[in-house]
Amino acid sequence: MKEMDDILKIKAVLLYILQHSGNDRHNVYSVVKTAYYAQQLHFVKWALPLYKDKIAALQFGPVPSTIYDILKMARGDKKVLAYHGNSPLKSVSDAIGFQDEIFYPKEEADCDVLSQSNIECIDEAIKKVASMDFDEIVADTHGEEWTRVWNSKTRFMDDIMIAKEGGADESVISYLQEALDLEEMLG
Repeated sequence: MKEMDDILKIKAVLLYILQHSGNDRHNVYSVVKTAYYAQQLHFVKWALPLYKDKIAALQFGPVPSTIYDILKMARGDKKVLAYHGNSPLKSVSDAIGFQDEIFYPKEEADCDVLSQSNIECIDEAIKKVASMDFDEIVADTHGEEWTRVWNSKTRFMDDIMIAKEGGADESVISYLQEALDLEEMLG
């Protein structure tokens, strides 16, 4: 289970994406890809995760797994609701509406939870996704790390490899690795 601060960060990220993306980008694919790109950009620019979530390699590309589960709950997926129904993730999904395959925010994003660097990376990811069609996003996100994970039948992509594919240099990679190691050590 994620810490409450981590859940509140994910909630703020999701609501911010929904509030600032064009209405044509409120489908599940666009939302999860925007969240993925925002995470990758934060790795590259700040050598830190924007939010805590594992990135799964799914058929149509990388997907932040907790964010995807929240969206599935918001659209009423009974299996995911049964699994997470009593968790704090349910309150996040309750803040997101769903109708006609489109998600919408039911409340304002708590921008006090997001740093300026977080907002900059989310804004940049929103612009990136808005400028691409489905096939371009698929092509862009099916890199070496996605291919490695997809073909190995493991589930989650490596954050360091995601950063490298995003263009992170060795100093960023080194700092990110230290930050991730420290986080793992502290639990």
